[in-house]
Amino acid sequence: MYCVTVLYPNQPDCRFDFAYYRDRHIPMMLELLGDNVLRTELRRGLQAVDGSAAAYLCLLNTHIRSPEAFAQVMSEHREWVLSDIPNYTDLQPIIQIDEIL
Repeated sequence: MYCVTVLYPNQPDCRFDFAYYRDRHIPMMLELLGDNVLRTELRRGLQAVDGSAAAYLCLLNTHIRSPEAFAQVMSEHREWVLSDIPNYTDLQPIIQIDEIL
């Protein structure tokens, strides 16, 4: 099993609309990805262990069956996905595919 991890770094004066991301962007992405998705988890970073600001404002983990199928969907819909980002944030996401051990 694999996990697509999307991280949005916590930067001063950044903008992030959690309601739009949760209620509009993620459902649209899940529809595109179809049955490749096993589950998804959205988290809001609150703080580091020492009480300082969290390193990441938003974290999304999407467990998938196939990284190849994920890559194909992202390739086919890249322009749409990228064009939707400004609707909820001015941050640049960090995206990686992880193998769940």
